[in-house]
Amino acid sequence: MDLEIIPTRMDDQTTFRNLFQFYLYDFSRFMHWPVTYGGRYIEDDLEGCWTSETRHPYLFRLDGDWCGLAIINEDKTSPYTGETNRIAMSEFFVMAGYRRRGVGRKAATNLFDRYHGTWEVFQMCQNLDALPFWRSVIRQYTRGIYQEFKSPLEDGTVQVFDNRPR
Repeated sequence: MDLEIIPTRMDDQTTFRNLFQFYLYDFSRFMHWPVTYGGRYIEDDLEGCWTSETRHPYLFRLDGDWCGLAIINEDKTSPYTGETNRIAMSEFFVMAGYRRRGVGRKAATNLFDRYHGTWEVFQMCQNLDALPFWRSVIRQYTRGIYQEFKSPLEDGTVQVFDNRPR
């Protein structure tokens, strides 16, 4: 399996935005988001992706085919806990046909390794598939050394761990 995790440049915006529509479509199962007159979901979560130094969009490609995306946030204040100096897995998506093949686990681990510090990974309570996935990935990545709790700011669960070299 040749999985590439590619930092997204301004030139990659169209590909990223198109894949992001599939991500939003996945969430429409429980979020009931409407589409615009043009038939697209609103992409306000992409604000700052190509202009901010704290937002890092990535595309995933498996054996040459686009298969997912992620956005890493290094904002000063976490939207999930209100804590400062956190790295957040802001968005993470693997297309349905690539799931349960290790793509998500490998992509997440690769992204964790690129940023050292205190991480937060949040799952909405409605996203029933996300919680077992992230628990498994983070448990393996941290060898069980992480915290999990209900987010005080959002309706869901958050895992927190620190991957700075010891």
